[in-house]
Amino acid sequence: PKIYLISPPKINTKTFPKILSAILKEKIVSIFQLRLKHYSDNDLLKISETISSICNHYKVTFILNDRVDIAKKINIDGVHLGKNDLNIKQARKILGRDKIIGSSCYNKISLSIKSENLGSNYQAFGAFFKTTTKSKTTNITLSSIYKYRKHTNNPIVGIGGLNKNNIKKLKFLKLDFLAFCSAVWYGKNTPLVEIKKINNVIESFNL
Repeated sequence: PKIYLISPPKINTKTFPKILSAILKEKIVSIFQLRLKHYSDNDLLKISETISSICNHYKVTFILNDRVDIAKKINIDGVHLGKNDLNIKQARKILGRDKIIGSSCYNKISLSIKSENLGSNYQAFGAFFKTTTKSKTTNITLSSIYKYRKHTNNPIVGIGGLNKNNIKKLKFLKLDFLAFCSAVWYGKNTPLVEIKKINNVIESFNL
């Protein structure tokens, strides 16, 4: 699986771009999602422009959480939508055919099939493990992943409480992406060191 990195909920706008640049420079992150819920439109727009430039430089796909309007305005690669966000069909109409739309499907096969039919490009399932990033989560059952595999060709993202110590348990699922947030930003080491350790574990999947 490839690494899907999600931003912390709060960032220092002066230092975060440098930290992210150092991580993306290693070329071990495939997708970066900016997930900032409590920022003004103007601040989010400025931050997104900066992050977009960094992602473009390192050829990393940039996904913005929720905000289809801002993604459209500054031509971001795509958006990620949850069940309470803008409808996928509406988002596709705004963004056009070429942009990426990811969908949170939690633990529901019906929701994942519906989102794909509406035009999403990947489905995120989780939480796999206990997570501190979100207060209300639904734990995924492994049978759901197996069943959904039979219904889709879309990439599947595993999310929720993933870290370098537990992802080996997901090896046999052969997920397309593994999403990380707290394990990178709030680990014992620097974010750069933490994501390198995660990547080392993922690379050991093939051994």
